[in-house]
Amino acid sequence: VLGYIINETTTARNMFDLGKIDAQLDLPANELSTLKQRQEFSEQPILGIFYLGFNVKKPPMDNIKVRKAISMAVDKEQIVRMLAGGQVPLAGWIPKGMAGYNENMGLKFDVEQANRLLDEAGYKDRGQFPRVVLAFNTNDNHKRLAENVQAQLKKNLGIEIELRNEEWKVYLQSLQSDPPHIFRLGWLADIPDPDNFMSFLLSESDNNHTNWGNPQFDQLVVEAASVTDTQKRLAMYEEAQRILVEKDIPVLPIYTMVENMMVQERVKNFPANAISQMKFKDIELTR
Repeated sequence: VLGYIINETTTARNMFDLGKIDAQLDLPANELSTLKQRQEFSEQPILGIFYLGFNVKKPPMDNIKVRKAISMAVDKEQIVRMLAGGQVPLAGWIPKGMAGYNENMGLKFDVEQANRLLDEAGYKDRGQFPRVVLAFNTNDNHKRLAENVQAQLKKNLGIEIELRNEEWKVYLQSLQSDPPHIFRLGWLADIPDPDNFMSFLLSESDNNHTNWGNPQFDQLVVEAASVTDTQKRLAMYEEAQRILVEKDIPVLPIYTMVENMMVQERVKNFPANAISQMKFKDIELTR
């Protein structure tokens, strides 16, 4: 099996149409309405989340009221309508389809309250709001989402944020060495268990780029991993999620992922599944 990493989704779609690739797993959002009409299109809900992270040690993101204001000024429904790929707005931290998913948590979209919080944070004069960077790795769909968030924050809070895109390797280095004020990331389940999502935000996790840590969150997540009573375990995860998305706000969950793909008709048994594990041994290619 030969795979290509192609940052430009439109380039990949052109290669697909020319028959140079047999499957494309990241489709240009602005073409989805047309692509959905084609026989080669398919859609697979996956246990993955897309989120924005805040560097809580980089002013003004060190101010909880600023993080809350930004979170409440972003309409996730608008984002998924814009992407139009079947994504589901995410309130908590565990994706739809996994044990522990709860749509009745998190901060609600509330422009009036968001502005009140930003006033209380010391920025009644929006012209005094500092330069803030929202970073993302180079990708057409990531760019569209970042531009949407930028426009929403301008309209709803009256603040300007700067967008910055970097190639994936450079982006990872930035997250490790000096995370920007706001950054985009995603997480895809390795195994279908809520611990897989909760544990990567533990204080000492290498995958936690927010510079945030909470001993209560850490304790809940570590202890829940060994609890055998399902209801008790899920209650612990709910409490931990509320710390993330209601109390401390080091992250802003945006949506549960859906994998939109194009697969050539000659490909049989393409391995679409909820954890996006590509095992190609059963694939057949017909003439």
